Amino acid sequence: MKLLKTAAVAAGVLLPLAAAVVPAAAATVTYDWSLSGPAASLGGVPYPGSGTITATQSTGGAWTVDSITGSIDGSSITGLTTFDGSDNLLFPTGTAPLDTHGIAFQTAAGQTIDIFSFFAEGSKPSGNAYGEIASNPGGFGVGTFALTAAVPEPSTWAMMMLGFATLGYLGLRRGKTGTALSAA
Repeated sequence: MKLLKTAAVAAGVLLPLAAAVVPAAAATVTYDWSLSGPAASLGGVPYPGSGTITATQSTGGAWTVDSITGSIDGSSITGLTTFDGSDNLLFPTGTAPLDTHGIAFQTAAGQTIDIFSFFAEGSKPSGNAYGEIASNPGGFGVGTFALTAAVPEPSTWAMMMLGFATLGYLGLRRGKTGTALSAA
């Protein structure tokens, strides 16, 4: 028990010191995304798709998109670009995850695509509130864009598992101590 208390005090002193010495890294989050809509002949998106977006926290509630993967219209996404005035920002805590500038990327089929919101950040989108502009071949349509919950980073999982292991160990120790006391 004395060893456990000493370890807890040492951790309480050393962890804040380590945090002060090591600069905090920018928060990075991974989201799953999808773009869908009615058939292109009905004004929907000509190139529906889905995949994963990784973004780093920026300023003013914005997150800068670092990478985008997945496929659109059956073609794999090869990387980000700036097309049609895109700013490649996400707003995951706002009412619309994209602004009017949107996210642009290229595909293996040679398309350049920009997905954007018709509503400014802070506005509540409704219906088919997102547009898609594509080049080579050209296309335009409306649809819905969705971000799903962020996937925790490996370091988050490791810290959570360490916490559960510590609680389990303490529970086991307490159980053994309680059994020894009741037998006396």
